[in-house]
Amino acid sequence: MNKADDSANQFFVIEQIDMSSESEPEDLEDLDDLNDIQHEEDNLNDLDKIITDVKKEVQMPKPTTTIPTKGKAKSIERPEVVDDFIRNFLIKNQMNRSLEVFQQEWYELSQKGKLATDGMGEVTDVYIQNEKLKEELKYVRGELDKAKIVAENAKSTYDKLRKERDFHKMHHHRVQQEKRKLNHDIDKLKGLHLQYETKYEELSQKYSHAMKEKMLLKLERDRLVAKNDALQRSLQNVEEKINKEKEPGSPTDKLPLVDTKTNTKKASTKANTPFPPDDRPNPYANTQIEPQNYRNAIQNKTQKGHMMAISSMDMHPKKSIVATASDDFTWKIWTLPQCELIMSGEGHKDWVSGIHFHPKGSHLATSSGDCTIKVWDFINASCTHTFKDHIQPVWGVKFNDTGEFIVSASMDHTCKVFDLASGKTRHTFRGHVDSVNHVSFQPFSNIFTSASADKTISLWDIRSGLCVQTFYGHLNSVNHATFSLKGDSIASCDADGIIKMWDVRMVKGRSQFDAGPYSANAVALDKSGTILLVGSDDQQIRLYNETTQKQEHTLKGHEDAVQDVAFDYNSKMIISCGSDATFRIYQ
Repeated sequence: MNKADDSANQFFVIEQIDMSSESEPEDLEDLDDLNDIQHEEDNLNDLDKIITDVKKEVQMPKPTTTIPTKGKAKSIERPEVVDDFIRNFLIKNQMNRSLEVFQQEWYELSQKGKLATDGMGEVTDVYIQNEKLKEELKYVRGELDKAKIVAENAKSTYDKLRKERDFHKMHHHRVQQEKRKLNHDIDKLKGLHLQYETKYEELSQKYSHAMKEKMLLKLERDRLVAKNDALQRSLQNVEEKINKEKEPGSPTDKLPLVDTKTNTKKASTKANTPFPPDDRPNPYANTQIEPQNYRNAIQNKTQKGHMMAISSMDMHPKKSIVATASDDFTWKIWTLPQCELIMSGEGHKDWVSGIHFHPKGSHLATSSGDCTIKVWDFINASCTHTFKDHIQPVWGVKFNDTGEFIVSASMDHTCKVFDLASGKTRHTFRGHVDSVNHVSFQPFSNIFTSASADKTISLWDIRSGLCVQTFYGHLNSVNHATFSLKGDSIASCDADGIIKMWDVRMVKGRSQFDAGPYSANAVALDKSGTILLVGSDDQQIRLYNETTQKQEHTLKGHEDAVQDVAFDYNSKMIISCGSDATFRIYQ
């Protein structure tokens, strides 16, 4: 090759060496440089260090021309000739055609000897210095741009970390405040706990003293009762002796007279009525009764029977007659479906809450907010009994199937059984922890059920005065509970609108219906025990079929909450009463 070709090749070798100087070292001796580079990349997040590195890079010495040598590239200073300078200039500015023409003419003239090389010499150092400075400036600017990008990334990372630090600091401050508040509450609760412990000990002592006094009073009462019985027996024996020995003209006529009215009253006091046997048969127990179709029932008649809300009602056991109890302190008896008034009664001093016919239909029992229970005689048109044993309002009252006993439900958390013959309370049933809202006897049995605001339903035996069974499952106050005619099922409803059917023998729930969210106030069962009638606070009456587990019909008409519902077993009528002071007939 000629001299021009050698110069071009030499230029390209120089550029290749300059580019390779920026690549990764291949020799084992440059491992330390690799470690330094990796260490620098790890420290890019440090803003101060990045700024320091950028300043160092700006002050770096300008690159020098390198030539390959054996073993390792070394930097040397070499003066640049004119032709190399021109070639480099043309290549740098990508003037390829000019470069070809220049090389061709330079070669031809040099071959012919016509090229005057004298006086050309070497390129002035200032041009070389300018080119080096341009390369160095370009390199430094590129590094500066890279450093700016890295600095921006580091700044954004720093801002992000600062925000996270502020957030965690604020969260820590809030946690500390909550911690101080909780510690304060804990200290306060500890103080209250100590106060409660002191009061609890005082109440425990008072309770123990009260129980001791109660036992002493009970013993004293039993002693006085025994003494009273002995005196009554002695008085009765004296009277019998006087009656036998008394003759006209005998000296006994001169004995002092005795208060015969008082003695007669005491002597006429009747003994307690024995409880009926448990083995009396239930005529409906083994009878298959087909349910009647009430799907097409519509409102037939409306009767405004009272001045205020009608809280309860009951059907006559033998005739189509209904008795209603109202908040206007009165009760009334009506014929169905004519709605003619037969009889009304006054005597309670507060609202009448419950009403029930005697099994023979000759008497009526009512309960009231004045804490009393009254028994009314239709034949004599008078009140025969008034029981004042409860200390709070009485919600409901029921006769047993023989009509000799009455069971009551009261707000004082108790139920009581009253003996009509003796006029005494035979048993007081305690066990509920809230108001007892309703009671109902199991047909032809000594068992009755009580529905309470403590969300439970209990079965009680009037002979022993003990709780036989308790049903759990309602989540709110149980407003009403009633037996089927067969006595094997109980239907109940609560303040959430939930209706449940219970199996008495298996002691568990059998089915459930939801009439919510309004309160279900009353539930009734037809003769078959499969059709449920439910009255709710939403002014509607719903019919459910337990066999199909579906709602069959909805009866509307009341303008306020429905308080009680009933089937007339003597016909196909449905009767309801409500807070709108009316009772309505559906047929």
